[in-house]
Amino acid sequence: MRPHVKSADAIPGSEGGGNSGIGRVVIVEDQRLVAEFLQFHCRDLRLQVLRHCAGYIDGLAAIRELLPDLVLLDISLPDGDGLELARELIEELPRIKVLIISSHHDPWTMIQVQRIGIHGFVDKNDQRPEVLTEAIHAVLGGRVYYTPVVNQSSATIRRDPKSFIRVLSDYETRILSMIGESKSDEEIATVLNISPATVQSRRRDIMRKLDIHSTPKLIHYAIVNGLTRAEQLGRKKPI
Repeated sequence: MRPHVKSADAIPGSEGGGNSGIGRVVIVEDQRLVAEFLQFHCRDLRLQVLRHCAGYIDGLAAIRELLPDLVLLDISLPDGDGLELARELIEELPRIKVLIISSHHDPWTMIQVQRIGIHGFVDKNDQRPEVLTEAIHAVLGGRVYYTPVVNQSSATIRRDPKSFIRVLSDYETRILSMIGESKSDEEIATVLNISPATVQSRRRDIMRKLDIHSTPKLIHYAIVNGLTRAEQLGRKKPI
């Protein structure tokens, strides 16, 4: 199956047409081997790598300072969530293109990639370097580029009549994500400024709607579907 590519006029704010003079890149990737490959690959494409950053905070600061044309971004960062970084960049600096290169392709992540309006997504584990080249050229040229897993994964969960996206409200989904982080009712209540009793009631509603009848299974469901990523449990959000 071919990657999903949209023309430039499908991107809000796009000027359309080619951008042959564009090629300044910031890489945000904590795995050294992957980061070095991306640097070499960009240089082979005659792109200027301005900086490599290993985390959310350093990455955001560098992007704000250097204003690159393209950000190559991983989702799993040691000090934050790459999806949140992408959301912040698209809202604050809409001219900058964001291409995510990640091994995460769970349903929630794929839905968020589309909802946020991320310009490109390449599956880190299942693509050849030629696909990365095609994705970089497409995104810099003003098009949206998704490898097939994005649409496949999000379509699967949308078809499931009992999936969280079909049966839970956004508010309940947020509570489920915090349950997935093993937060107590009191902790969730503090975050949402509601009573612990209200959290307990919402938890029961979520269990009923998902036909899940224990908290450990609910936590497992949240992790498997990407609402909570296991490697982020206990991590503090960046300030």
